[in-house]
Amino acid sequence: MLTALGFRVIGLSARVLWERSDDAPRPRTHMALLVPLKGEYYVCDVGFGGLTMTGPLLLASDSEQRTPHETFRIARDGAEHVPQASIRGEWRSLYSFDLQQQLQTDIEVLNFFVSQYPESPFKTRLMVARRDGNRTLKLSDAQLTIQPLEGVRELRGVLGEVFRIDVPRDAALDAALERLIP
Repeated sequence: MLTALGFRVIGLSARVLWERSDDAPRPRTHMALLVPLKGEYYVCDVGFGGLTMTGPLLLASDSEQRTPHETFRIARDGAEHVPQASIRGEWRSLYSFDLQQQLQTDIEVLNFFVSQYPESPFKTRLMVARRDGNRTLKLSDAQLTIQPLEGVRELRGVLGEVFRIDVPRDAALDAALERLIP
C-alpha cells in the first residue's frame, strides 16, 4: 500500500524477542518496513498482533514515541534496532532488526517457513488481534483479552456483568477506579 501511495519502502527482517525467556538466537521470522521520508527513516509495522504499531516510529534511539494505542521506543543493541513497547511502565522488547534490505525473494522464504514449519506458532496456536477505537481485542487460543477498558462506566459493567460483583455507587470508589484507567 505504501508503495502504491508513492513511498519508497525498504523491507526488513527481524528476530522476534517478545515472550522469549532465553537468549538463544532466533531466526528472522518477522517483517517490518523502513520508509525514508524527508531525510529521516520511519519504521512501519502492521503485523505484530496485539502490539502492532498504529503509527510509524521515527528510527531514533530511545526516544519515547506515542501512537494512538501504545507508547514505543526504538532501543539499540549494537547494530540492531529493538522496538520496545511500554507495558505497565516497563519497556518490553518486540523484535530486533538491522538495516539490511530484504528482497522479495527473502521475504517469500521467511513467509514460507513461518506458514509451513510444523512448530511455527502460526501452525500451533490461534492468534487474532484487532484494534477497536482506543482498545485492542486479543484472542490467544481460547483466551480473550480486552485492553484497555474505556472509563469507569465500562469497568463497572465488566465487574457487574462478567464477575457478578455488585459495585456500590460511591464517589471515592469511582475516583479509585478512574485511576486504574490508562
